[in-house]
Amino acid sequence: MKAKSRRLLLGILGGFVVFVAFVVSRFFCFSGWMRYGVSLDECPDGKPRQTLVGYGDSLRRDAWGSVRVGALAHYTTGPSTEDRTVSLSRFTAEAFLVQNGQETPLKPEDGWKATGDLQMARVKLPQVNDGDYLLRFKVKSGLEDSQTLDVPLPIYAPAQIHVLTDRPLYEPGNQVKFRAVALRARDLAPLDGRPGTWTVTDPNGEVLLEERSPAGPWGVASGTFPLDSGAQSGDWRVRWVSGDAVGEQVFRVEPFTLPRFKVEANASKAFYRPGDKPVVRGSVTYSSGAPVVEAKVAITWNVLGDWPPPLDWTTKTLPKNAVTDKGGRFTLDLPVIPADLRGQVTLAANLEATDPAGDRVTGSVSALLAQEPIVVTAVTEIGNGLVEGFNNRMYLRVTDAGGAVLPKAELTVKRAWDPSDKGTVAVADEDGVASLQVDPGPAVNVVIPPMPYRPRPKPAVVTLNQINDLLTGDEPSLGDRKALDGWLAALEPCARFVHGNDSVALGVRVDAGGAVLAVGTDARPLSRCVWQVVKEKRMAPGPERLYQLGYSFGDPGLTDLSSSMQGVPEEPEGLEEMIREAASDARSCLGRNLNEQMELDRFATWKTTKGSKDVAISWANRPKGEDRRMAGNACVEARFQGLQLAQPVDHPAVGFITFAAIPYIEPGDERPQATVMLGYEFMVSAKAGNESLGAAKLRLTPGAVPSIRLRLTPVLATAGGELKLEILRGPDFDGTLPEKVSMTNAGNSTEALTDKEHRSAVFKIPASAEGWLQVSWGGAQAFAYVTPKANLSVALKAEQERYAPGQTAKLLLETRASQKGVSAAVGLFGVDESLGQLMPLPGADAMAKLRPQATMLSAAFGTLDAQALSMGRVRGANAAAAIVARVASPPTAAELDRYVSAQNQSAFTPLEALTDHFYSVLTELHVQTRAWEKEAPATEKMHPATMAGLWQKALAACQQRKEGVEDAYGRTLRLSQLPSDLLTLVDPRMVVVQGTRLPEDIENWLAWVAKEEP
Repeated sequence: MKAKSRRLLLGILGGFVVFVAFVVSRFFCFSGWMRYGVSLDECPDGKPRQTLVGYGDSLRRDAWGSVRVGALAHYTTGPSTEDRTVSLSRFTAEAFLVQNGQETPLKPEDGWKATGDLQMARVKLPQVNDGDYLLRFKVKSGLEDSQTLDVPLPIYAPAQIHVLTDRPLYEPGNQVKFRAVALRARDLAPLDGRPGTWTVTDPNGEVLLEERSPAGPWGVASGTFPLDSGAQSGDWRVRWVSGDAVGEQVFRVEPFTLPRFKVEANASKAFYRPGDKPVVRGSVTYSSGAPVVEAKVAITWNVLGDWPPPLDWTTKTLPKNAVTDKGGRFTLDLPVIPADLRGQVTLAANLEATDPAGDRVTGSVSALLAQEPIVVTAVTEIGNGLVEGFNNRMYLRVTDAGGAVLPKAELTVKRAWDPSDKGTVAVADEDGVASLQVDPGPAVNVVIPPMPYRPRPKPAVVTLNQINDLLTGDEPSLGDRKALDGWLAALEPCARFVHGNDSVALGVRVDAGGAVLAVGTDARPLSRCVWQVVKEKRMAPGPERLYQLGYSFGDPGLTDLSSSMQGVPEEPEGLEEMIREAASDARSCLGRNLNEQMELDRFATWKTTKGSKDVAISWANRPKGEDRRMAGNACVEARFQGLQLAQPVDHPAVGFITFAAIPYIEPGDERPQATVMLGYEFMVSAKAGNESLGAAKLRLTPGAVPSIRLRLTPVLATAGGELKLEILRGPDFDGTLPEKVSMTNAGNSTEALTDKEHRSAVFKIPASAEGWLQVSWGGAQAFAYVTPKANLSVALKAEQERYAPGQTAKLLLETRASQKGVSAAVGLFGVDESLGQLMPLPGADAMAKLRPQATMLSAAFGTLDAQALSMGRVRGANAAAAIVARVASPPTAAELDRYVSAQNQSAFTPLEALTDHFYSVLTELHVQTRAWEKEAPATEKMHPATMAGLWQKALAACQQRKEGVEDAYGRTLRLSQLPSDLLTLVDPRMVVVQGTRLPEDIENWLAWVAKEEP
């Protein structure tokens, strides 16, 4: 009984399990879970396909990053083009770094771990050279025994690239040689073997060369490019691209001929002062060194600077031409430097030398003109300003006017506005920089004198703009034209009647001998003046002629004479106009030098008599007054004598006339004015021993004391030494000093305790430190600099001073670091020196831009910057402190290496495999259909079922030939699973050639396939 009950219970349970399995199987695919590890609502039709997705996150050499990989299953339950995806949960993965096919396993730090649908591992990239690598994933799953996914992984350190060509100028047909050096941005170490690509583009931007060229030893890559004989003229570009680093160089392509000779010139002194007579000496020599005798040198001058030179000084007195002597030399004696020179200007000249054969070359020369013999510039710790009642630290740099440093000069600084100031004395360091403490006192109004006034050159006062021969209509002869040009100077005095612009028309009758017989014009004062001049002139002999002449007159820029007249009982008609005409005539007596309006010291009285035309004029002194007045002028008074009215007056009258002289002001022309600034003006004198070097003025503006200032000592620090920090509080500081302060260098930090009593701290500088040291606190910062231990230098010289043509020159090259010889990569390019006359040649600082630079508020003294300090060009402690005071931030340290993130995904397209196999079967279907059309009874027609049967025969024929007949999921191609566009190609009407084989009644092919599902 018990056994029977047990069997019954097991039967019930078994039935329940079967029932549950049946129910669940309607909503879940057990085979998919068991075979592939995927959860599916319904089982796939055919075999699922697998794709991979891979990620590399924050990967870096010798640092831990992460890699992730996932697997996707692609399946269908119906049409061959359907693509359903689901993530695989069960798979194993491996990661490799690949270059040139060589796999390097990436060992996980603590194995692979599941994160959602992905597998993740932490890996470390090995120390490999820069280059383009592959991050390779290998995955094993229930779908695939082994599948690979490659993710492109460029591994490049931040780099600086410098490109140079063997010369800057080429002709079409030349070969361009170029070279690049790749340096790590962090420390400028060469990047050996770094991949890169050369590109050359023409002026239109078209790429004519693209060539892979990895860097060799010392990070150097080189290449060449042959220019076509028809290469386009213009600026070409050559680039070397490596990762995201790019180096570029521009070179010029154009036909040229190297000059056979050159012209050189130099001023005899570094600078010239007012009253000096500059001398320029030059030479014209062939490329061989032989002199060019009797070469003509044309000189064009230009003054560069704020000071306006006198017009006559630049246009008339500066030499314009020279001729070389037997030694190929020439000398230019310049005029005296004007006494009103202000500041500094450069007198520059363009030289054009022409040899006896007619060839030309150009050159240039310049001379510095300086008002003062020395130049003094200042830097303060408070924004280049000074604060009254405060102990200001000020750095002064003194040079001669030519810029030559005056080391160890003794400077005396006095307040220019305080005669009792005995001055403060300071001594300059090796770079001509002195440090001193100064309290300037209250700011004063500093008057800055104006530049000299230079009136603009005036256009010609008189021009002849019309000449017609009324008798013949012919052009005037050359003789008449020459004569008419000669009249212009004689007509200029007539312009005194012109205010603004005016014109005069004349008729001139000339006899055969050239004498002027008659002149016709109007009655205006200007026309009468012209008539008076022309009637006395002559022209060239010739036939009688009658000329119509037209003259234009401009304002001569003379002083105006205005008049104010009163009369009793009233002024006679025409008298006022007559007085204005006489006043215009008197302008020539006053000239052009008046600077302000002035009343004449004398006035005129007039009188008329009944029945007379005469106007009697007499002169008297005006009563004395406080106003400035112009002294009497006999020339002016003479212009008012002998005046006559047009008609006799019918009653007597008397009156007086006062005059004022008004200076002429050119329209749009303003005289320079003195300016006033609130600040300080110092007189700084310099001497070396007992020798006076001169003096100069220094102007500074007021400043303000910040709440906190930091100062480091020494600013030129030593690795392994000590660095002292001073904390200087301002008047508005109300905080507390920090317990500790921190010093940073290239990302490394060093702390020091604060001595609050002395407001200081002392840092121990690490032995490995180099470059900029920075301390920041309370919104203030201070800097010091540690000179790198190994500064590379190169020395180059020829074994002999001179070589004869045909000899081989030997160059001696030495590279040193820290005073010791070292191996280094050196590039040498030699060009003909005369090429520098056509294009600028690169200088010694061509690679200076690669060096990381500190950001400056402004260059100290306008010339010294952080680069000068880092390159060892600053020797003096005061100069270094002044530079550091203007540093805003140290150079940003480039990353030693770069983190890389990348991703990729393999592709799956079911249509691709489907179409490849479908067209193979479709081809065979046409073959089977042709056979059916040939062999089937004539009464048999093509129906959809017949075509479906032929499709099966085509499948069998392809399988027999071992051709693929499956879709992307491994299923044999079924008509019912084809997409409509492919199924249409199997329509009997598309396949059958003989139309008589088709029934007259057409059954829809797509509908039949959808119904029958063949």
